[in-house]
Amino acid sequence: SYILGLVSRPDLSLDPSSAGHWDLNNLCIVAALRTRSSSEENEFLRGFTNANLAWVALKSQHEKVGPIAQILLIQQALAVKYLHSERLSTTSTNLSELVRHIYAIGIPKEEDFLTIMMLNAMANDLPHIRNHIVDALATSTSSNPYGPSNICSRLDVEQQL
Repeated sequence: SYILGLVSRPDLSLDPSSAGHWDLNNLCIVAALRTRSSSEENEFLRGFTNANLAWVALKSQHEKVGPIAQILLIQQALAVKYLHSERLSTTSTNLSELVRHIYAIGIPKEEDFLTIMMLNAMANDLPHIRNHIVDALATSTSSNPYGPSNICSRLDVEQQL
């Protein structure tokens, strides 16, 4: 409930004991968030002392990165090939780790999956367009998304050239 902002800090002047307990609980939750975070997340959380604000910021950070990171991971997984010259079990382990990371982000939305498939289909004959689209995806946001309709428009322009 601290992390969701459901428990307000008691007024220090009215109830100093409860305010002290709230501060201690809140800091313990922030510390727990940091101990269960990656080094990048830990650095991101460094300045936060309020559990709710830390959680909201961390969640927002992951939501922004999620689809783009997932697209890149799926593309990476699609590029993996079994080779006789390499240990097959190593390739299987690498695929397993990639898939685990992909699903840790969440189940891909239909639009995101279509974007991935479109990018994958461009890999051989249209790498210059693919690179342009990957750059556009990297700078897209939830308020200014870049998806299949943008890709179709870009492909239409390419077709006319």
